Amino acid sequence: MKQLIEQVRQRIMQQLVTSLIYEDVVRYEQFPHDDDECDTFVIEGETATYRVQLQQSDSFERLRLISPVWRIADGEEAVTLDYAQLLREMRFTFDKDEQKLEDFIIELLQTELKDTQAQRYRAQQSQMSLTTFDDYESYAMEGHMYHPSYKSRLGFTLDDNARYGPDFRPSFQLQWIAIAPDHMETTVSASVNTVALLQRQLGAETLAAFEKTLQQHGHSLETMVLIPVHPWQFAHVIQVEFAEAWMHGEMLWLGTSDEMYVPQQSIRTLTPTDRNKYYLKTPISITNTSTKRVLAPHTIENAAQITDWLKRIQSKDTYLQQSLKTVFLGEVLGHAYHNPTLSEVKQQRIYGALGVIWRENIHHYLASHESAIPFNALYSVDADDRPLIDAWMSKYGAEQWMAQFFSVAVTPLIHMLYNHGIAFESHAQNMMLIHENGWPTRIALKDFHDGIRFKPSLLSEIAQNPQLRDTPEAHRKVNRNSFIETDDVDLVRDFLHDAFFFINIAEIIDFVARQYELKASEQWAMVRTVIEQYQQQFPGLENYRHFDLFVPTIQVEKLTTRRLREDVALRLHEVRNPLRRSEV
Repeated sequence: MKQLIEQVRQRIMQQLVTSLIYEDVVRYEQFPHDDDECDTFVIEGETATYRVQLQQSDSFERLRLISPVWRIADGEEAVTLDYAQLLREMRFTFDKDEQKLEDFIIELLQTELKDTQAQRYRAQQSQMSLTTFDDYESYAMEGHMYHPSYKSRLGFTLDDNARYGPDFRPSFQLQWIAIAPDHMETTVSASVNTVALLQRQLGAETLAAFEKTLQQHGHSLETMVLIPVHPWQFAHVIQVEFAEAWMHGEMLWLGTSDEMYVPQQSIRTLTPTDRNKYYLKTPISITNTSTKRVLAPHTIENAAQITDWLKRIQSKDTYLQQSLKTVFLGEVLGHAYHNPTLSEVKQQRIYGALGVIWRENIHHYLASHESAIPFNALYSVDADDRPLIDAWMSKYGAEQWMAQFFSVAVTPLIHMLYNHGIAFESHAQNMMLIHENGWPTRIALKDFHDGIRFKPSLLSEIAQNPQLRDTPEAHRKVNRNSFIETDDVDLVRDFLHDAFFFINIAEIIDFVARQYELKASEQWAMVRTVIEQYQQQFPGLENYRHFDLFVPTIQVEKLTTRRLREDVALRLHEVRNPLRRSEV
């Protein structure tokens, strides 16, 4: 147990120290090391200094801790894993907000508790056989590889975490409620029938039982909206914050459905055990990786519109449809609670707490000879520290496999950016690699309702007029990074750069560089080749000028800084672009 605790603390310290220096949060001095493989950093503190050795990657200059963290005080040095003490002693480059600091420390402490619990559980389990997408989705439990509070799950007790955390592969039933439609905002894709969707998800018997309950209260499927609710949310939020609506008959409890659901890595997206059914994305009023896991109503209301928009683009784009065969997992139905008669205080308390997004299942799109794996599993290891992709690397060769992977992964995203003017927030949880016996063939994308960005005037002809709901000003104040439309072309380009290249692809590249001795610089050269080959295949696109992916520097989000300062502005910093640096 002690070893597990130390491993978790080491990871938190690694991600904390590297991000503090990378984002210039702390005051430090940098000294070259003798072997030129790393630099020594001395971090200034009020009562102590800290010394570390960091290695800089070719991937956006990201840092990697390759030494213990040494605390130096009163002439004595000692190795430390006390990240809370380090944060309290550090001298920041801005005025220290003690409340923000202590809140962040709580997130880190909860991350240690939850991750230690998860690691202990995994150590007690026999090696899991990984064959299906759902197996890989459940197994890849590392969480965010940059964010220090990667598993905080504030709001969950340890019992809650074991019951609902994806690390423990639990399965549970959902609660279902019915709400008067005048208190619900609904978005539905043109491709689905709501009643047929409910029957497919619930089964005829359960739907009939729910309908009988509605009839007993003078309602029907036509007069009420049916909403699935996560069991934790039902117990902790619905029964408390929505008690008045419940007692006034505006909300009816229908019971539980028979289908069992398993949480995905995002916690709030739930996988049905029956592959023919839809994924359900349900809000949970907890905080994880510093973000509230509720569902902002305006994003729900955009879900089906964005899906139909993307599917329309694909239907008119022969290259996207027939050559790339990219899968867009449609968000076909969405409901969001909205009651403008409530006080402003009450509306803020329940903001985003009740709603649902119905998403297509990856298994709906896989042919019999195809399999899929989430991108975050590509840099995961098994119980013996062997990469999950090791058999594929041995079979095809690391260089050949990575070249094919980059072609398959990068091309659809730059096609949507260059050809249609749309950037996707394609971090690892939002992308799935489809393969045939381990050989990459195409990708699937998801989470569009708040994960795209564009400048309207730069959209392609077939992408015009998406008809989306604007981001409310109240939501902008809470999250300055949450918007879909912008007039700033750099914010569109860097939306793709930040999520896809900086967080997602960089993690895979650095993992492969460590495991298979394929240099990161060589891999980034492969990525650049994919982009250049696309530009040669489609010469003269106007958006090449607007969205230059080869600029010397790009702006990426300062995730740790956001936890330590008021979120009143975009927190970005410029880093060197590896696509530029790979140019010969």
